[in-house]
Amino acid sequence: MLYKDWDNVAQKKGYFSGKDRALAPYLNIYANKMLGYAKPDDESIVDEYEYPFDIYPYYKGVFEIINTDKQFGILRGNQNGYYSLEDEPNWIGNEIASANNIEDAFFVKPEVFEKIFRPLNIKSLPVINYKTQTKLENVVQIVQQGISKSHLMINKTQIKEKTHIVNWDIDKYVLSDDSYYPSFDSSPGEFDF
Repeated sequence: MLYKDWDNVAQKKGYFSGKDRALAPYLNIYANKMLGYAKPDDESIVDEYEYPFDIYPYYKGVFEIINTDKQFGILRGNQNGYYSLEDEPNWIGNEIASANNIEDAFFVKPEVFEKIFRPLNIKSLPVINYKTQTKLENVVQIVQQGISKSHLMINKTQIKEKTHIVNWDIDKYVLSDDSYYPSFDSSPGEFDF
């Protein structure tokens, strides 16, 4: 039934009731807005940085870098600073956002954080104005809680490419985009997000 309706489209929009969400074993969020580029992104500043921050300047002072690989980039460790944006975001009715080049970071309005994420014991961090280095008032970053101990159910047909990255001592998977991303093989455990 789904296949007939989907016609090879990888994404469809669905609507769930409050009861559906309350019974869900874990939370998956999606950014419906991009907030522009995390700072710094000015080439004159970036040219002064050493590798890897000349390529990933928006991580300087935000993440510890565990290791680098010339082909695959960086392996990030703990977040030890705050992301910077140029100014207060214009949400225009949106509630969850990301930013260009850091799509794995999520930002929300403070009231959305208080209503949805704080009750789930998910923490937040401030976002900083790049020029003034002061906290922005209408945006916070949602802090990801760690890596789930539950494995993903990756079917061989979903794997487009698998590479062992020696410098990181991990396997990197590139998945095909013609089906759902894999689910966890059990509840993710203590991590809600």
